[in-house]
Amino acid sequence: MEPMRDPRGALSHIMEALVFSYGYDPQRATFTLVTEFPLKSPGSIREFAAFAFEQVEFERLAGDHAAYQHFQQTYHGIGPGGMVVQDIQQRDVGPDRHRLELWFGDNFGGVAVSYTGLRGWTRGSTAEQVGPRQWVYRDARTNETFDLDFPFPSLVGPPA
Repeated sequence: MEPMRDPRGALSHIMEALVFSYGYDPQRATFTLVTEFPLKSPGSIREFAAFAFEQVEFERLAGDHAAYQHFQQTYHGIGPGGMVVQDIQQRDVGPDRHRLELWFGDNFGGVAVSYTGLRGWTRGSTAEQVGPRQWVYRDARTNETFDLDFPFPSLVGPPA
């Protein structure tokens, strides 16, 4: 994991990026978003980004497909398919307070968070095909293997 210098600026690059997960923790007032990242580090074939928001107020923006409405405070896109960021809106809403709206399409809808703090990380990867539809992902810097669906296990691991 490499820390981002400007995570708020990096959010503008995730348009059309695959969303691996998001999660809101109301007790800690935090929100975590994990996506693909289009700006690749040297030697990386696929880049990932994680964003950790602090002092969060969270809102689920409902879509029009009932089957997706059970995803409220958390989403994990495990396996093929998934959703992508289709629109991003950012603005300041007060001194040191910002609002981010992410839209994932008319069917799913989106999420909005207002926050005061934001940290971000990227992770470059290499991949080796080990079977017809099987790949082993490795951190491009450390060579550590990781699960494609959970590229930042210390931030967001598999559901319990």
